[in-house]
Amino acid sequence: MSASNSGSRRSRRTLVELAGVSLFLLMGGIGLAQETESERAEKERPEITPSTQEVITAIKRRAQQILEERRRARRLRVSWEFSQLIGYESNPSNSGTPHKGDKYVSESLYLTLSKKLTPTLTWQGSYSGSYDQYKEYTDGTYTSQTVTPAKFIWQPGRMWRLEGGFDLNLTYYPRSKPSNYREVKPYFSIRQNLWGRWFHLFRYEWFKRDYLSKKARDGGGAETLADRRDLRNRIRYELGTTWKEALLKVKQEWYFHDSNDARQDFYDAQDYKVTASVNRPITEKLSVNASYAFERKNYSHRQVSGITAESRYDDTQTWTFQGTYDLDKTWSLNPSFSYKFLNSNDPSGEYVDATTSFTLTARF
Repeated sequence: MSASNSGSRRSRRTLVELAGVSLFLLMGGIGLAQETESERAEKERPEITPSTQEVITAIKRRAQQILEERRRARRLRVSWEFSQLIGYESNPSNSGTPHKGDKYVSESLYLTLSKKLTPTLTWQGSYSGSYDQYKEYTDGTYTSQTVTPAKFIWQPGRMWRLEGGFDLNLTYYPRSKPSNYREVKPYFSIRQNLWGRWFHLFRYEWFKRDYLSKKARDGGGAETLADRRDLRNRIRYELGTTWKEALLKVKQEWYFHDSNDARQDFYDAQDYKVTASVNRPITEKLSVNASYAFERKNYSHRQVSGITAESRYDDTQTWTFQGTYDLDKTWSLNPSFSYKFLNSNDPSGEYVDATTSFTLTARF
C-alpha cells in the first residue's frame, strides 16, 4: 500500500512537470510569433521619402543661411575706445640735472574699421589721437595723431598670420616747435603657431620722419637750409607661450637710425632692446602685467663729453607693473607704475624717472 501510493505521487509529479514545460513552450511560441509578426509589420511599413520639392527647399534654405553668414562677416565693423589718464612723473624732461616732478593728464581716442574681403583676408583702417598735458613742464605737452589707411591681415589657416600696412603720424608740441614732426611708417609681420601653445613672430618696419621746424646741422654745428630728416629700420622678433593661464613673452628689437644732421652724426645710432613680460588673469575681472626691458644704444659718432676718441653709449633699464580691472563690459580701470634708469658712459646723459598713472577706458 505504501509502495502504491508512492508510485502514484511520482506519476502525478511527472504529469505536473510535463504540463509546466508544455505551458512554457507554448508561451514562448506565442511570444516568438508575436515578435515575428511585429518585425514583419515593421519591415512591411512603407518608408517616408521626402519629395523632390522638399529636398530643393531644404537646400535653398541652407544656401541662404550660408549666404547670410558670409554677408554678416563681410559687413563693415566699427569699434572705438576712449581713455582718460591722470599721472605723476618724477623726471618728465629726462634730465640728468636737478629736476622737479610734474602731474600730467592724457586723453586718447582710438577708432577701428574692419571688413572681410575674403574668408581669409581682412582690411583694417584706424585712427588714434592723444593729447598729453603737463601742469608745469609745458615743453613736454604734445598732441599726436596717427592714421592707418590700410592694414591687411591674411590668415590662411590656424598656423600662419601675415599682416602688412602703413601709418601716417603727425606729432605737435605747442610750446616746443623744433620737436614737431610728421612720419610715414610702412611695416609687415609674420606670426606662426608652433607646437603646443608656443608661437613666434617676426616684424619689420621702416619710417621716414620729417621735422617741421628744425634744421639739419653741418659738421661744424651750423644750421643748413634743409629740414632735419630721420630714417630708421627696425626688426623685431618675439617668442611666447601660455602656461597655466599666464601669457609669457620675450621680445627682441634691433633698429638702425640715420639722420641728415651731420654734427658728429649726432643722432645716428644702433639700438638693441630685449623685453620679458608676463600677463596673467587673477580673477574674472582682474589681470596683471609685469615686464622688464633692457636697451643698449650705441651712437655711431657722438663723442663722450670732453673725450674725442670714445663714442657714447646708453644703457636703459625699465620695470613696468600694470593692472586691468573690468568694471563691466564697457568700462575698465588701469593702474600703472614704471621705473626707468639710464646709465651712460657720458654722465651728463644719465637720469632716473618714475611714473605712476591711472587710466579709465571705455570700449564700444
